[in-house]
Amino acid sequence: MLSAILVLALGTGAWWAAEALVISRTVSEGRTVADVAENVGRWASQYGGVHVRTEGAAASLPGTFLTRSVYAMSGDDAAFLQGARSDDKAAVKLSEKDVMQRVEAYHWKNPALVQRELSDVLLAAGSKAQYRLTARTVLNESNAPNAFELEALTAMQASAERQTPASAARAAAHQPAKQANGQTSTQATAPAAGEPLEYWKVEGGRLLYARAVVAQKSCLKCHDSAAKAPEFLRVNNQFNGGGGFGYVAGKPAGVISVTVPVPDTYTLLSDGLPGKAWLAFAAAALAGLAVVGITLRGMFQRRAGDGSRPAPPRSGLPSAPGTGPGVGASRPMPL
Repeated sequence: MLSAILVLALGTGAWWAAEALVISRTVSEGRTVADVAENVGRWASQYGGVHVRTEGAAASLPGTFLTRSVYAMSGDDAAFLQGARSDDKAAVKLSEKDVMQRVEAYHWKNPALVQRELSDVLLAAGSKAQYRLTARTVLNESNAPNAFELEALTAMQASAERQTPASAARAAAHQPAKQANGQTSTQATAPAAGEPLEYWKVEGGRLLYARAVVAQKSCLKCHDSAAKAPEFLRVNNQFNGGGGFGYVAGKPAGVISVTVPVPDTYTLLSDGLPGKAWLAFAAAALAGLAVVGITLRGMFQRRAGDGSRPAPPRSGLPSAPGTGPGVGASRPMPL
């Protein structure tokens, strides 16, 4: 019986270990996606954002942008567009249609917009891994946080307030917590000095992962307060979300929210393990079953042997005449 319990415990433990490895691998994928989003923002920050060029007045707008600068391609074109008189015969022959086709416009996208547009590309491509940037309050209504993102923001902001520089360096990488739905999630206070705050949980077969975006001093130029915000934010109809202000340098202001599918444990093992490994597992399982079988067979044999033996006389009771110890079989007495 003990052998059966041992084999069952080993099998259950191996399965739980495999499930834990699957979750660990999926969390690593979520962190990689968040790394990509962060590094795209760093790349765009090196240049103060990105300017997207369009040519011609009929060109379609390149998505969301903050400011636009329009340039004529020559002095004659500029003078024509401004309505200036000219005695130059070449300038007189200019037509508005031709001039407008040569106009160039440069649309400025800040690093956050660049990150946002990359997430839109992933969504449109049907990528299994998705990410988005959000905050508790936003300028653009389409970036409003969902329930998980609000939960993550609350948890990470509370964690950041509890941490001091000394304790953050000593904090463990993760603190397991139990959610209301019974599934395990992790809130990271600060894995090590300089590493990000993060929060994740598994829900509906997907990993929901959030990494804190800490406000930098440069962010306050646009996100300090509505009164101090640049005019292009106050008057641009694209940024009517009613929020996006109140950032504090050095404090979590938003999150990079990532969703990644969690693979089925059996499917991952069957696809990832080579045939030799499965043969080894099968041999180990057969050996375990053999041990259980031998043990059970021995138990049954002992019980069968005990049942075939005559029961000894009960202690303290007199033996029947002629059947006591040392008395042989009864025979006729001589006359």
